[in-house]
Amino acid sequence: MREEDRQKIETLAEALNGAERILIGAGAGLSAAAGLSYFDEEVFKTWFPALLKEGYRCQYNLVGFGDEDWSLGRKWAYWATHVHYVREVFPSAPLYHELLALLQGRDWFVVTSNADRQFFRAGFPMERVFEYQGSYDNMGCSVPCGHHTWNSLEPLARAREFIDPETFTCAPEGIPRCPVCGAPAEMCFRPENYAEGRDRYVDFVNGSEGKRLVLVELGVGFNTPGVIRWPFERICRALPEARLFRVNRGYLDYPGHKGYPTVPPELGDRATAIDCDAAEVIMALRDM
Repeated sequence: MREEDRQKIETLAEALNGAERILIGAGAGLSAAAGLSYFDEEVFKTWFPALLKEGYRCQYNLVGFGDEDWSLGRKWAYWATHVHYVREVFPSAPLYHELLALLQGRDWFVVTSNADRQFFRAGFPMERVFEYQGSYDNMGCSVPCGHHTWNSLEPLARAREFIDPETFTCAPEGIPRCPVCGAPAEMCFRPENYAEGRDRYVDFVNGSEGKRLVLVELGVGFNTPGVIRWPFERICRALPEARLFRVNRGYLDYPGHKGYPTVPPELGDRATAIDCDAAEVIMALRDM
């Protein structure tokens, strides 16, 4: 680790120790640092060999996690396999447990764009976590015939039983369907309790006015900047006591993404860019 980065992490540690409130923003880079990366070509070879033959190399090669012209059978073969790996094969990552330990005894809240449920599995009190884009645990009606959702894990387990490994297609009888109208289901990333989580997030931010709030982004890039990145900048501008720390090494395999950790210059010394992997920073904080 560069000395410049270590000094910035020390500054972050001091800010956290003096904080009255801590707001964590967790993006895909946090889970990637924990070992769950959608750029992992070895995982892709193991779980998606049929797609490998079609020219895909990793999950980020897929357009929206599935080409628009995919059949229902292909779509559900993908989702059943992907969610099974993320939710049931990949373990609860130790890095998330380390983060929870750092937050113990503090007044904190987490907003995340991740749907992988790592916060839930690590034992975070979910009333303090807003899964902005929902989770892989929910599916709903594609019509939709109503606003109901249901747990996805059992229907996806059934779908896996009907996947042809050669064509990587789920047979019609295995496709998840709405229990009310029978229409094909769809993965649902904003279930009924979305508003409840959003309101808890808003209440936490509103309650931070006049307090020493430290905002910490971990692995947040530009895939969905309106979820965490831009709101955190606006919060820091609006609350004079707030400080922003942006932790992200960026997706180094893709030229031009190195600038991910940059911060708005108008925030001055109230915003710090730490060009490090989230795991490096969390473990360094643990040891300080």
